[in-house]
Amino acid sequence: RTNSKFNKIVLKRLFMSKTHRPPLSIARMTRMMKGTGRENKTAVVVGTVTDDVRLLKIPKLKICALRVTERARERILKAGGEIMTFDQLALKAPKGQNTVIMQGRRKAREAYRHFGLAPGVPHSSTKPFVRAKGRKFEKGRGKRSSRGYRV
Repeated sequence: RTNSKFNKIVLKRLFMSKTHRPPLSIARMTRMMKGTGRENKTAVVVGTVTDDVRLLKIPKLKICALRVTERARERILKAGGEIMTFDQLALKAPKGQNTVIMQGRRKAREAYRHFGLAPGVPHSSTKPFVRAKGRKFEKGRGKRSSRGYRV
């Protein structure tokens, strides 16, 4: 019921499809929360917070998210952190005071590797949709000079 910019952003992201609400790992979140003036603030993620096994030590974090994976929840709470839902956040900070809103990388989806210049075209690093990586699959004509020509 407020006209705050924070609430508008959260509402817009709640309506987004799952591909536009990408997951965010704990590692990326800790990196984003390391910035100056971000300590004692709540990290807000309209999406899923996932665990990252590469991160050995997790700092104390205050998180508000739609979903937190089981292992991520376990590790955050073990580090003395706090996890809350959006209705709990609405009571605590109605206009999003002392919060940092963040989201995961949308281009991290595997599907994005197949977008771009056609595979096989010069200067293309696009991943082809190939059944297998064997000798007979997209390794012949146009790929090697010993097989006719090389692009």
